[in-house]
Amino acid sequence: MELGHNISQRLEQKLGLSLKAQQALKLLQLNSLEISAELEEIVQANPLLEIKREDYELIEDRKESDREPEDEENIDDGDYYSLPASNSIYMKQESTDRDGWDFDRIEAQQPTFREILRDFAFYILDDDLFCLFEILLDNMDDLGMITSDLETIARENHCPVDGLSAVISAMRDGGFDGVFASNREELETLMGPGLFPSSGYSDGSYVRYVEPDVYIEFLDEKFIVTVRDYSLVLNVDESYEEILERGEKAARKYLEDKLEEAKFYITALERRKTTLITIGNEIVMRNAPFLLKTSDKIRPLKMNSIADKIGVVVSTVSRAVKDKFVQTPVGTFPIRYFFGNVQEKEQALEVIAEIVREDPEISDAQLVIELKNRDICIARRTVNKYRNQLGLGKSK
Repeated sequence: MELGHNISQRLEQKLGLSLKAQQALKLLQLNSLEISAELEEIVQANPLLEIKREDYELIEDRKESDREPEDEENIDDGDYYSLPASNSIYMKQESTDRDGWDFDRIEAQQPTFREILRDFAFYILDDDLFCLFEILLDNMDDLGMITSDLETIARENHCPVDGLSAVISAMRDGGFDGVFASNREELETLMGPGLFPSSGYSDGSYVRYVEPDVYIEFLDEKFIVTVRDYSLVLNVDESYEEILERGEKAARKYLEDKLEEAKFYITALERRKTTLITIGNEIVMRNAPFLLKTSDKIRPLKMNSIADKIGVVVSTVSRAVKDKFVQTPVGTFPIRYFFGNVQEKEQALEVIAEIVREDPEISDAQLVIELKNRDICIARRTVNKYRNQLGLGKSK
């Protein structure tokens, strides 16, 4: 066997994204919590950029001679004028955590039902009963019920049944109704149907907060769509202008590159804002009844139709809605909720059931047309699958 090598040429076409296009798509895909950190890094790497902050109004100090004479009305409001003259006061129109941490919203991990139960038992039970309580706790599921009957637990742990019963009575008398129930029948007798001892208690997970990227409000009989504004400001001071005009070649080239980069990021953020506003407008146009609480049905949006309006590919719209939330008059939802197949499937099943019951002999192809007339566009094979799920027979 001989080994060798040769050189050949092959011509092929590939579609690739430039580094700038990749960065623009990255900014589009980031949600409100992620983009703040990204912009901080961008600003630190570019001396010509600043993050647009909310304006502060500075009340300048005034000398005693510059102060207006106090009249009787001002003297009565002594608390208002008791501020030290040496202090400058920064007034902010709106209190928000968009530019930093809001410590009121940082919560510690919540205690679980088991931890609350154990702490309570520690205070009301003596040492012997508390040992029996821990045996019951080891045999308790997440709902607050024991996984075996008391006789089995007592036998396996070599403890008296009466002692276990005494612990259960003490815990229930303390307010934990139904705790350590051995079966559903006993539990329903003690608490009623659909309730468990752990109902209403935390599972110990951290509270997750979301920051909406899109806001939909209904004011003065009109819908208003806004986007959380993350803006960069180009700031070229006199020293940088001088370098750009008369500086050394290396320094001038560096600032020229940074200037071009700054303009790119500003434009990319504006495109991100425009894309999200377009998506918000489409949500309103198709789902105004849902947002006004006059209907509980959602008409799902199509990514390809939005992509055509914006002039981008479908994958760009998909990136735009990824991990983002919209705040509406009826609650806060993931933006993808308005693109979801779940709502479309539920509507399709409902319409198919209605049509087939009226005309059992209708074909799948005719069903596709009927669904399309009601703005539900699905393939014939999908119609056939939904029809079978409903148990309404398969069309011949």
